[in-house]
Amino acid sequence: MSIKPIFLLSLPRAGSTLLQRLLSLNGGISTKSEPWIALPLFFALKERSVRSIYGHNTLTKGISGFVDSFPHGIDDYYASSAKYLNAMYALGAEPGSTYFLDKTPRYHLIVDELFKAFPDGKFIFLWRNPLAVSASMIETYGKGNWNLYMFWVDLYSGIDSLINAFNQNSARSIAVKYEDLVAQPNEQIMEIMDYLELEYTANSVDELKNAKKMWGDRTGQYKYDHISQASKDKWKSVLSNPFRKTWAMNYLSWIGQDRLTTMGYDINILKSEIENQQTNLNHAMSDIARDIYGKIYCKYAIDDIRTNQSFFDNKYYCKN
Repeated sequence: MSIKPIFLLSLPRAGSTLLQRLLSLNGGISTKSEPWIALPLFFALKERSVRSIYGHNTLTKGISGFVDSFPHGIDDYYASSAKYLNAMYALGAEPGSTYFLDKTPRYHLIVDELFKAFPDGKFIFLWRNPLAVSASMIETYGKGNWNLYMFWVDLYSGIDSLINAFNQNSARSIAVKYEDLVAQPNEQIMEIMDYLELEYTANSVDELKNAKKMWGDRTGQYKYDHISQASKDKWKSVLSNPFRKTWAMNYLSWIGQDRLTTMGYDINILKSEIENQQTNLNHAMSDIARDIYGKIYCKYAIDDIRTNQSFFDNKYYCKN
């Protein structure tokens, strides 16, 4: 069965599971939770990016040497990888589907490779207020406790990579804001269906309760069986103690207005919302202690969470 890939690209906790479930309601689109299947293919060419019993550095050198012997070198590797992935997507797709949607947030680590491998692929970028993403990471993964040192690779490298990829490939892609998606779901899905050249069924988003559950979202899809804006401003109360407010201000300054403009946000509005949020001392002392632990955690970079050396060089992995 011939199948075309759709890559849904976003940071973790950006609402990608919601969008994935909405798109899965269209009979032309198949999807399965988070495949992650493209990561090892393209990380096979990245030195010092994987800890393994077989010796990843040696593997990378061996594969690179082998690829150099191909008639078109790395381009042949990308083309062959695309054939493999298309075959896997076809196996995972439902009969009659036109597309297989792969939603794997950590694909921001290989976004450039995906564009090279799939010149005719479909790419959906999902943006969400980065402060809301950060707050959701704290609430979902940290149960309210400071834990963002675990996600520097997403919050820094991820934003940088996704924005660069979108700017370079905007003519081949479509971008959606989470806030627009929950406010006007039918309009946003209609635009995506037009981009995919699929028929749009009016009010299909009302069938969200019938969409299958995806393991990528541990909370929202079980809490809501309809589109809800309840979480849109929740980040303000999560990032309300002095430590978190200071971090949020510094994070926005690092992102900068240029990146935020690409995503559809205004730095002055976001900073004003932080300033106007009533300050409290919830988690303040534990945040400071956890931040100290986080700096130690990053400094010694536990082996099983090491990333590509370039992330260390650019301080993307252990920012601040």
